[in-house]
Amino acid sequence: MAKSGQARVPTPAQQRHLFVVIQHHRHPEKNTAIMQISFKLGLRAQEIALLQVKEVARLNPAGDGFQLLEVMSLPAAYTKGADAMKRSKSHSTPCRNTWP
Repeated sequence: MAKSGQARVPTPAQQRHLFVVIQHHRHPEKNTAIMQISFKLGLRAQEIALLQVKEVARLNPAGDGFQLLEVMSLPAAYTKGADAMKRSKSHSTPCRNTWP
């Protein structure tokens, strides 16, 4: 059964605590990035799970690093309601490189 209403948003103190806890578990960089994408861009878990590296970063030609994109372009199929609205174009989500 689907839940109704808005999801609860963690307080700033809860967010800070979460990032401290993340640092003491496996894959802290990946998990920090996932949570930042959720908090700062408002993406849902399903939307984050569908992301590919090319949609959030540009790899260096030498293959030794990456540069985060200033603007993410998400395929409409990734977003909530895409099927219901019959959207076919991507929409852009501006993002700031302000990772803690």
